[in-house]
Amino acid sequence: MLIFNCTKAAAEFFSCTRKGKIISPIEPAPKTTIAESMAETNGRLYWQWLVHVIKVKGKNVLVAMDCQTRFCITLSSLTKGDDVSFLNNFEHHLSVHIHELMTSVDANSQAIDTSLEHYRQQHDNCTFYLRGERSVQKHINDVAWHFRRWTDDRGQVPTGVDLIGIDAFANQLLRQNKADKTSFYPQREFLYAWLLHYGKHNTAQADACIAILKAKERADFNARCELSHLGSDHSPEPTEPSGLTGNFPEHDNVISLDAYRNK
Repeated sequence: MLIFNCTKAAAEFFSCTRKGKIISPIEPAPKTTIAESMAETNGRLYWQWLVHVIKVKGKNVLVAMDCQTRFCITLSSLTKGDDVSFLNNFEHHLSVHIHELMTSVDANSQAIDTSLEHYRQQHDNCTFYLRGERSVQKHINDVAWHFRRWTDDRGQVPTGVDLIGIDAFANQLLRQNKADKTSFYPQREFLYAWLLHYGKHNTAQADACIAILKAKERADFNARCELSHLGSDHSPEPTEPSGLTGNFPEHDNVISLDAYRNK
């Protein structure tokens, strides 16, 4: 199940008034905090995301961030109250990112499609809750800052492939988990978790893929430095990605993702 935890701004975005009646997908959360929910497991795979909405040049921009890996997906040009469009765009962008990341570690098209099918099988429904998480919100705020800077530089709110590019940039920024004082790159953590959960890799296979990704990241960075004469990278090397369980509690108030996908 996909769990979309919504900030107040996001909850308001997903809600609308029709014929005097408020229509909203938001359900009462069974636990007060996301951390409490993430601490429980019952044999099923639950994926917690935090969704926030910001205004950029008068337009709504949604930032969805994986609470575990801090991998983000940004969406624009969505209509207020249209949760169906949000889910369709979210899954489309997720699929694009998966193709890009798995291709970068030399996965073939069959392996990519199989992993996406495993994802769909394990997440056949979703639910929306009104609750936030301070640590994740700080990283979302940083993504929002870079998003606004990109928009100011170009004079327009990005759409389509430009959103994928912004995500790729943000997901390669070094993040820190202040709770255990570790540093990590969301892109690596996200891919590692995906390979374990949906790619059916064991830890050794996933580690090997991350090693390939690291090598290509270094090669890409060195190539950019040679072209722009920027010099060496001053960012510290993160610790090796750790396995993520991704198991969360079961809930009764759910929405069928298959119905959304059919739409």
